[in-house]
Amino acid sequence: MQINIGDKVRFLSEIGGGRVTRIIDAKTVMVLNEEDDFEIPTLKKDLVVIESQSEGNTSSSHSLSTTQKVSTAKSAPLKVQKEDIYFAFVPRAGYEITSSPLELYLINDTNSILLYNFFNQNGEKFEGITTGNIDPNSKILLTEFDQKDLGNLSAFHFQILYYQSGDFTPKAPINKTVKIQAVKFYKSNSYKLTDYFHEQVILHRLTGEEIEHKLDELSQKDFNKLIREKEGKSKKIESPKLNPKTDILEVDLHINKLIDSVTGFSNADILNFQMEKFHEIMRENEGKKGSKIVFIHGIGNGTLKQKVLSELKRKYRKHSSQDASFKEYGYGATMVTIK
Repeated sequence: MQINIGDKVRFLSEIGGGRVTRIIDAKTVMVLNEEDDFEIPTLKKDLVVIESQSEGNTSSSHSLSTTQKVSTAKSAPLKVQKEDIYFAFVPRAGYEITSSPLELYLINDTNSILLYNFFNQNGEKFEGITTGNIDPNSKILLTEFDQKDLGNLSAFHFQILYYQSGDFTPKAPINKTVKIQAVKFYKSNSYKLTDYFHEQVILHRLTGEEIEHKLDELSQKDFNKLIREKEGKSKKIESPKLNPKTDILEVDLHINKLIDSVTGFSNADILNFQMEKFHEIMRENEGKKGSKIVFIHGIGNGTLKQKVLSELKRKYRKHSSQDASFKEYGYGATMVTIK
């Protein structure tokens, strides 16, 4: 059954009904209960539409259940041009905007049917996520993300073709890659009101020679600034310490030993933070010949350990390194001797 945002519905399994406020996925929508003004998630199969928001709307999309007509009621001052295509990150209702799971929508603000392919990109690897059609002046839910998962992606890729029946002047297809910088999703000022959603969202244009509102590229300087901001809000729990028995400097790289909150950090951000601390300690001690440093990285999945060993071979090869004392540190530490 096709159910759109704004449709008035009745519950099949109980008394009452309300208005559809959000489409969660292909099977579930949020209904604003007319009796108590509470939003409740409801299966589409348990609803019947008694008043459609868009009477007479027919669609050739194979994903009708997740396609929504673009509202003609403008809800914000942001001006957009007709015949444009956008994608938008929409926080899920009921969550803090900077920690919410994100829904990714494709918005067709043109008079053409669009045929689309959507991919995730991680390095040189592409992963097909979804493909289909979207009607003119409509939006469609492509996929959902936890914010922490965006740190593992390097880019999105869109392929889009235009189609109209009857007389039609072909348009050049869209084939664009959009770089992803996860830190943007943790900045509340990244989210704006638009013409397409009641919520504040991150909206980006795919049409044109260049993406008009592309995601900010996070330079190393920007990342260091973010780290300093985090450190300013989160007190350090444990500083490197010199073991009085062995004269070995012990540095625990576990993230909970460096800061007391990782809210807003992706896995990649955490690893970068740990490696920044590693490099800081190495720089501070490079001139202290004969001194020994033990970096406690733990076992885990080995990612931090392998990164530490890789940097020792690449940047600090003149110094010697070995597994630290098993008796003192188990298998989760590496000792560096400054040469």
